[in-house]
Formats: sequence, C-alpha cells, structure tokens
Amino acid sequence: MQFVPTTLNSVIKVDKVVTIHYFEYARDFIFSGEKHDFWELVYIDTGEVGVMADGKGLTLRQGEAIFHKPLEYHNIWARGKFANVIIISFVSSSRAMKLFHDKMITFDANDRELLSKIIKEAGSLFCEPLNIVDLEKMTKKKNAPFGSEQLIRLHLEELLINIARKGSVLSKTERSSPKEAEMGRQKIVDAIIDFLNKHLSDQLTLDDVCAQLCFSKTYVKSLFREKMGMGVIQYYISLKIDLARRLISEGGMTFSEIASKCGFSSIHYFSKTFKKHTNMTPTEYSQSVKAKGIL
Repeated sequence: MQFVPTTLNSVIKVDKVVTIHYFEYARDFIFSGEKHDFWELVYIDTGEVGVMADGKGLTLRQGEAIFHKPLEYHNIWARGKFANVIIISFVSSSRAMKLFHDKMITFDANDRELLSKIIKEAGSLFCEPLNIVDLEKMTKKKNAPFGSEQLIRLHLEELLINIARKGSVLSKTERSSPKEAEMGRQKIVDAIIDFLNKHLSDQLTLDDVCAQLCFSKTYVKSLFREKMGMGVIQYYISLKIDLARRLISEGGMTFSEIASKCGFSSIHYFSKTFKKHTNMTPTEYSQSVKAKGIL
C-alpha cells in the first residue's frame, strides 16, 4: 500500500501582526485619524463609538466590528459613553481578504472567544501593555509561552475564516446617520488642519493633502471650503503667515530665516505674500510691533 499525502491549502494567511490593542476610551475620546498599508479590525467590546470609514460616518455598538482595508482613511471617537475597543492590525496578501472590504459585522460567541484568546496570548507574548495608543512596534518577551506567536496567527486566521463563512454583514446605510456623517466630515477637516500645522516648514500641495487622507481632490476641496470658507492652500498660507507674525514679534530671527522656517521658497515670495495678507511688509510689521511695545 502506498500512502499519498494531501496538501492542505490556506485560503487566508496572516503574514504579520502589526499591533494588538485593548483600549478603554473615555466618553470624550477622539482619535484624529490615520491610514496605513495593512488591515485593521476594530471590535467594540463594550459601549458605543463613532467611526469614519471611506468618507462615511458610522455607529458601532457592543459586539460589532468593522474592517478597515489598506490605505483607507479612518478614525474613531467615543459617543459620550465609555467604550472598550479591541483593535488588531495585521498584514495579509491573501486574495480572500477582498471578502472583508467595507465589512461591518456582528460577532457571535465563537468569534468573541477567539478574540479573547488572541488578547490573552498577546498579553503573554509582548512586553508592552496593550493600551498604548501611539505604539508603532511590539516587542516579544524572551520568556514568552511556547507557541504564543503561532497561536495568535492561528486564532486570527480562524476568526477570519469564520467571518467569511457566515457572509453576513451589517448595513452601513442603516448605521449611517446625518449626525454621525457630519461628525465624521468634521474629523476629516480637523485631520487636514492638523496635517497642515505639522508641515508649515514645507511646501505642501493639494495633492499631498489628498494623498495623506486618501480622498479625491474634488471631495477635499468641496468639504474644506464648506467648513472653513476658503480653500485648503489658502488656509495653509494663512497658517504660515500667522507663524511668521509670531516669529517676527518674538525677534531673534532674520526675515530670511523666518521665510525658510515658514516654508517660503524665497524672501521675495515671503515678503509679497506677507504684505498681501497683512497690508504691511515684514519690516513694517516689525516696526509696528516695536512701536506698540511688543518687543
């Protein structure tokens, strides 16, 4: 008798785990938003949260979860109540992951048990607590229990297969509301402003902003003008001028240094733009604040 081994194919394979978190959100918690090139699973263990995903404001309740696909801009906030949230981010190149595009689902008892096992093994495997918001890398313990890494992968793969088999999803339409959508839109504007403020020494374009948030130019331009009453780049320049005015008032820097600090390509362009916004040249503004006793 000759035995023939059977190859067992993997329909879903988790290549890497990026982070595993268990967060306790205060009732006023707001995460400004992000995008990244890996998958993220967000599960609401207790409470209720608002989520922005693909430009839509959604409500997630206890026992529900959402998948954020790679390069999808998303954020999350507590909806006036305390909430416990599990977030698992991971890398998978499996074709079957397309089944999780734009998925919102309700977890059953088996799903929740697998999540619990993942959290337990993560607590045993990694050095860092699971509630650090800005953690970018998890460090393995030298004395972690035998097989912890493999069990995390196996439990997560089993969870994904279970979800794919059920095929049931929550309706995003039903979970969208004008209030949540409006809050989500405001979060996008807040994220744009935060991005601009962090790059005042650069020369950002509208393309740079849209690439950061993964939204179209048309959507970003329309939304920002609706909320702020001006264009993105116009607002960006006004932030640069505000910074320049503060630096001039503080003294200690030449106009050339200030121009460079505020991301202007030349002292001439800086002076021209400054006068357009303040009706004074940088020199006139400096003399003005000195006359007022500011310096």
